[in-house]
Amino acid sequence: MIYRLPEISDKSILQEYMQEHYDNKENSVSASLGLPASEYTDWVEKIQRNSLVGDEQWGKSLLYLCFDNNKLIGLLSIRYELPENLTKIYGDIGYGVRPSERNKGYATTMLHYALSVCKEKGMDNVLLGCYKDNLASAATIKKSGGMLVNENDNYKEGRVSQYYSIKL
Repeated sequence: MIYRLPEISDKSILQEYMQEHYDNKENSVSASLGLPASEYTDWVEKIQRNSLVGDEQWGKSLLYLCFDNNKLIGLLSIRYELPENLTKIYGDIGYGVRPSERNKGYATTMLHYALSVCKEKGMDNVLLGCYKDNLASAATIKKSGGMLVNENDNYKEGRVSQYYSIKL
């Protein structure tokens, strides 16, 4: 897979990616860092800035577009300077795979890449969260060494969230 930051020229492929989620009756798009509610150019600039200098509240982070054979497969968010209070809510890593490409091993590949980046950034442990009813994501996290450490009601969605720790 190829991992890279978004560029201004990616607008149409990201619109297509987002539309596939909406067509699949998904109201939110994992790891998109507010793309649906943002002006596209501002969103790209924010992602680029966060990778270089970070954000006062969120620290430095990476949001990668993940491609296989020139097709956008998913989004991968690596929040490697996230303050502890936000880590406990959002986790250090987030990922999403387009509906037509699920159950093909892409999430596992993306997570393994994210773990290697976190290790390079000096992290020795990461926290990931997923909804309890997202059995595929939980299986991906567990397969990658994740151990359940917490479970609570999600404050936004009224769903139970599970949090897993992975030692690097």
